Amino acid sequence: MSMESFFGLRTTVMIQYWRSTEDLLAYAKGSNHLKAWKNFNQKVGDNPAVGIYHETYVVKQGNYESVYGNMPEYGLAQAMPRIPINPEKRSARKRLTSSTK
Repeated sequence: MSMESFFGLRTTVMIQYWRSTEDLLAYAKGSNHLKAWKNFNQKVGDNPAVGIYHETYVVKQGNYESVYGNMPEYGLAQAMPRIPINPEKRSARKRLTSSTK
């Protein structure tokens, strides 16, 4: 649904937003990913100078919040519909406990 990349001096980070666990798992078992993963492992192997970690979170619909002020849509806001904050939902408590997010 959306992806962000960050490149630093010693760190590269990629954040991806997937529509479903099934879509993510299908991609992980797909030929493009397996080919890239095999290539990475052949080049890097057990080199201690290169590390990798992977985190996966399943977030149920309506159980998240992203607040953006004076900036373009970024991260989760690119992947999910935007809902403007109105006076009735000005506080995080009101937004996160509302049944009509």
